[in-house]
Amino acid sequence: MSLSDLGEHALGIFGTTLVVISYFPQIKHLFKMHCGEGVSLGAYFLWASSSAMLCVYAAFSTEWVFTALQGYHALACVAILLLGAKYRNSRCPSHQGQD
Repeated sequence: MSLSDLGEHALGIFGTTLVVISYFPQIKHLFKMHCGEGVSLGAYFLWASSSAMLCVYAAFSTEWVFTALQGYHALACVAILLLGAKYRNSRCPSHQGQD
């Protein structure tokens, strides 16, 4: 494996790690605080749908890393979508009074 390949793999691993970590704050806030303030259900529906389609495409292309990443992305978006819909009319204390 060349130095260039190692750099590309490191970049891919770092980017994948950021995607995985990026959803934790939103899901944690929704789950713990029961606060749906600021969650765009339309945007998360589109992200979940597009990720699911990309996951299927990657699976047919046998791109297993991309398949796993898009599968995770779709599931995280669905979790936020469901929790956001459940708590869409609820606000935590830090979002109260914001209009």
